[in-house]
Amino acid sequence: MDDLGRPSPKAMALRRPSLQPRPPSRPSRWQEVATQAKRHSPVDLAWCDTGTLCSLGLRPAMLNKVLALYGSSLVVTDAVAREIRAMANIPNAARTAENRLRCNSADAIVRKLDAGEIRELPLPATSETLDMLDRVLRQLDAIEQRQNATAGRSDDAVRSSQKHAGEAYSIVSAILTVGHQRSTRLLTNDNGATLVAERNGIAWKHTGQLLAELGCQDSLMDAELLYENFDQMTSRFATVPAELRPGTSDFFVCRQKDGICALCDGAI
Repeated sequence: MDDLGRPSPKAMALRRPSLQPRPPSRPSRWQEVATQAKRHSPVDLAWCDTGTLCSLGLRPAMLNKVLALYGSSLVVTDAVAREIRAMANIPNAARTAENRLRCNSADAIVRKLDAGEIRELPLPATSETLDMLDRVLRQLDAIEQRQNATAGRSDDAVRSSQKHAGEAYSIVSAILTVGHQRSTRLLTNDNGATLVAERNGIAWKHTGQLLAELGCQDSLMDAELLYENFDQMTSRFATVPAELRPGTSDFFVCRQKDGICALCDGAI
């Protein structure tokens, strides 16, 4: 009886081997981040979203170093500036254990905005940009719904246009920047924002990558200190997704030797 369920050699000979090439295995998102050049690469405009900017604001010394590195290229949209000013406008008496750190960080960022150290660039209110905003917001909302379903969480009742405004305005601004033949980058810790940016061909970096840039810029900066700062800056809010988050200080070690970095310069 066992032989009846076993294919005969003749039948097996009729099977044609598949000639279709196997699709290349896609590296994990962590592998993609870990193998990117850590050295700072200048762009025309680097759009920073609310959470990432406020994470930097928790460590003013690190914020100042990032601003010195990026110069006038680090900008925010009007939506991001509104979100940060709204947090800074919360009175001290109304600040809670949950929002105090974020509000205190917003205070530091508002001082930079008021001093013109961080430029605010409004998004043009055209039918084209409104359509793009709607599309990006729907993409962000769909990603959040999928993540909630996977984690068994209920969907937030807050409208996407309110909850994701900073990320959406920043992504659309980056898309428009590319449309004007200028280089750009999105600075975000938000998982949905990174995925939508990738769909639209926009390069991005999170807070950990910004600190790694500082390590490459200044060889005296200690990798352990950078890792400690990253952990403290992103532990309470503006958290970096686990699949993108550096797990050790090795991520912040500059590999440059004799002026050449095998990772950043592509040397063998």
